Amino acid sequence: MKRAQVVLVIAGLAVFFRPTAYSAQEQDYVPPALTPLPYLIRDPAVRKELKLTAEQTARLDTLCNQMDGHLFVLRDQPPNPTEPEMIEHVRAVVELMKETDDILQPPQRLRLQELGFQFEGVYAMFRPAPAAYLRLTEEQKNRMQTLHRQFLRNQEQLRTRLEESGRQSELQEQMEQLRVRFMNQFLRVLSEGQVVIWNEMLGAPFDFSQTQPLSFQAPELEGLTGWFNGKPLTFKQLSGRVVIVIFCSPEQSGAEDLAAYKLWSRQYNPQEVALIGILVPPQTQKTITEPAAWIQKEGLTFPVALDAKRLTVRAWANPVLPSIYLVDKKGRVRWWWYGPLKQNNASGEKWVAERIEILRSEQASQ
Repeated sequence: MKRAQVVLVIAGLAVFFRPTAYSAQEQDYVPPALTPLPYLIRDPAVRKELKLTAEQTARLDTLCNQMDGHLFVLRDQPPNPTEPEMIEHVRAVVELMKETDDILQPPQRLRLQELGFQFEGVYAMFRPAPAAYLRLTEEQKNRMQTLHRQFLRNQEQLRTRLEESGRQSELQEQMEQLRVRFMNQFLRVLSEGQVVIWNEMLGAPFDFSQTQPLSFQAPELEGLTGWFNGKPLTFKQLSGRVVIVIFCSPEQSGAEDLAAYKLWSRQYNPQEVALIGILVPPQTQKTITEPAAWIQKEGLTFPVALDAKRLTVRAWANPVLPSIYLVDKKGRVRWWWYGPLKQNNASGEKWVAERIEILRSEQASQ
């Protein structure tokens, strides 16, 4: 009876189960360097579940603001970064999370850990601490890795089969069924006693559909060496407005993208939706020759700042040019688009416009 109960709990969370820490070359699963806790602790639904006091909420707000810059930089990194700078960001988050031991009461810390296990699902068992608590044997660990590799192969075979038969519309539903079957197989590796312990580790089921998409406090616009079409701006000044931040360069900003930027600048009242261009020199150049002339030639009338030293690019960990970031009225980065808006026949302009409307409809206090 206990085993069936655990299977039902996990199956109910299958939609949130996203094993991402692998590649075609690395078949064994390696847990991400960070647990879900730094991300969960900022969510309103999770905080409600923890029954935080006003003081605890204020202290966690401060902590999350300190972690935001690190987590934003890590957003596109592999689950286990290898670059020294990125490893330092991971270490900083781990160190900051230790403060939750002082902020949260023991029952709250326990509940937060339960939510972390629920969010990761059975893949939490690959982490050393849960594995040790469950007293997993080496044989069990090896069996779990075998199941993981089989799951990846089945995923790829399913994707290929549906694409070849023209049934791509069924992919999401059948992938969901495959995940549920995998998790049930995974749990059968455990002994009856381990199933009971795992069930206790999960705690009461939590509905993750209540949680909000991730967002990050926008890094301030610092280190810019010149502003055109207006005075220097800060996100503090822009509070209450939707902000479109565009990283671009003369060499990598095509006519279609520039046309979209100019359309948005004409379409929206700058007191409601502000556009800011960040002009970035190519990696092979130290600066941009005559940026004012290029801005005038292309007919850009919204504020544009020169990031000659690439300090803003680094603060935002912007990987490609052009890129677009959508910042809400509270100064949080909600969405981003990398590359040309119509690259590979993408509908980037429509995608961005739809999300601008979502942000415009929100109240600044939401």
